[in-house]
Amino acid sequence: MVKLTYTGEIRTNFDVGETIGRGSFATVKLCTDVFTKQQFALKVVSKDDPAFDEKSLAHEVDAMMRVSHPNCVHLHGVFEEKGKFFLVLDLVTGGTLMDRIIEMNHFSEQDAIHVTRDILVAVEYLHSIGITHRDLKPENLLYASGDPASPDYNTIKIADFGLAKVMSGRSTMSTPCGTPNYVAPEVIDPARGSKVYGPEVDIWSLGVIVYVMLCGFPPFYQTSTPALFKEICKGEFGFPSPYWDGISSQARAFILKTIVKQPKKRMTASECLEHQWIKSGSPDVRAGSLHSFHKAFLLLRKLDIFESIDPMLLHEIAKVLKTVRVREGDYIIRAGDQANSMYFVHSGYVQVSVNGSKVDMLTSGDFFGEVALTVAAHRTADVMALGPMHKEHERGSEHVTELFELMKSDLEEIVRTYPLLESRLERVGKARFRRASCSSSPERKDTVDCHNAPPSPRRSYRKLSDVARRNSVDGLENLKKIKSRRWKACVQQ
Repeated sequence: MVKLTYTGEIRTNFDVGETIGRGSFATVKLCTDVFTKQQFALKVVSKDDPAFDEKSLAHEVDAMMRVSHPNCVHLHGVFEEKGKFFLVLDLVTGGTLMDRIIEMNHFSEQDAIHVTRDILVAVEYLHSIGITHRDLKPENLLYASGDPASPDYNTIKIADFGLAKVMSGRSTMSTPCGTPNYVAPEVIDPARGSKVYGPEVDIWSLGVIVYVMLCGFPPFYQTSTPALFKEICKGEFGFPSPYWDGISSQARAFILKTIVKQPKKRMTASECLEHQWIKSGSPDVRAGSLHSFHKAFLLLRKLDIFESIDPMLLHEIAKVLKTVRVREGDYIIRAGDQANSMYFVHSGYVQVSVNGSKVDMLTSGDFFGEVALTVAAHRTADVMALGPMHKEHERGSEHVTELFELMKSDLEEIVRTYPLLESRLERVGKARFRRASCSSSPERKDTVDCHNAPPSPRRSYRKLSDVARRNSVDGLENLKKIKSRRWKACVQQ
C-alpha cells in the first residue's frame, strides 16, 4: 500500500501548472506551493493505466521517504485523489550528466573526478541507510539547475528510485532488474554464483558510468541484449587506444576495482571515496580535455540508431563529421531541396516545419535530415536554427546553433561496412516521413496511417523527474522540452 503524507485535495496545497513530461504510466506537471511559492515537479500516476503497479510504486515511495540528502532527488509529499497518486518531487532543471558534459566547452579528467566524488557521496549515504538504487546510469544523474548563475548549477542528484530496494541488516536481493549496459553480472545470472546480491551492484554501475564519462563509450557493447549480457557476465574489458591514451593510470585502477566480476572484490562506496584517484593524489591526472572524439561519441550514443554500437563505428562517423554553425533565424535545410547530408544537433535548438506548420523542436542529441537519405529523394521539411539554450547568459555573443554534418557520400561508405546502421536509419526515416505526411496534408490521412504514426524516435537522457531548461526560443517564453524514455529491462532467469 502506498504511504500518503497529505490528506485532502492536491490543489488545497499546490497550484498545478502545465505538463512538463510524460512517461510509461505517469505524467509530470509543474506545481507551486500555495503558501511558500516554491516550485516542484508533480508526478501524477493514474491507477487506471494498464502499466500501473501499486506494489512497485509503494516500494519507490517507501525508499524515497527515507532519503534526505543534497545529492538525491527528494520526495516532499504524496497525495491520493480520484484514482490517482501525486508525488511532489524536487524540481530539477539542469539536464543529465551527459547533457552537461556535451554542453561544456571543456571537460577534463579532473572534472570527472569531481562528478564521481559527488555521486559516491550520495551512494555511500544510500547504502548507509540500507538502500540500494539498482538503476544507476547517466540518465538518472541530474543537475539541480541549468542556470550557470545558480549556486545549484553544479549540484548533481541521483533520481528515479523506481527500482530502489530498502534492506535491513544483512538482507539481500534476488530480483533481476536494471538497465542492460549498466547492470552487474550477478543480477543478470544469479545461478552462476550466489542466488542473491547486495549493494555491490551499485558500485559496478558506477564503474561503468565512470568508464563512459572518460572515453565516450561503455566497456561492454553488443547489438543484441543477450550477447551484451553474455559479455557482461564474462567481465572482461579493456582500455583501447587512442581513447584511453591520455587518461591517468589511477583512473584505470579505480575502474578495475569497481567493474569486478566477483561482487565481494569490488570496493565499497566508502573505499571508493578513499581511492587515490578520487582524492586527486595521482600525479598523472591531466587537466586537459579528453580525446578529440569524446564529445562526438557521447552525442552519437544519445541516439537509438547508435545503441550498443562498436566504438570503431563511432570513430568512423566522428572523424568525418563536419562542424556547422548556423545563425539564429537562418534555414539549415528547405523542403524540396536535393539532399546530400544529415545533421546532429550539438548545441542549441532547431525548429522543424512542414508547409509552414511547426511539427517538432529538436535540441542537443537529436538528429534530422535522414529522411531524404533513406526514404525520399528530396527534403520533406524546413529546418530553422533557433540559437542557443541559454540566451540570457550569452548576451553580446552571436546566437548560433551548432551542428555536426554527415555527408551522404560518407554515410554510404560507412554503411557498406556497418549495414545495421542503414536499417536503423531507414526505420527512423520511415517513421518521420509518416509524421511529416500526416502533418502536411490532411487529405493524405486516408492513405497514411496517421493515427498510429510513431513519434520521432530519438534517444534521451531526461527522466520523468527532470524538467526542461527554461529559454526564450522563437518568441516562446519559458519553453519546456522534455524527452522521456523509460527503458527498464527485467531479465528472465
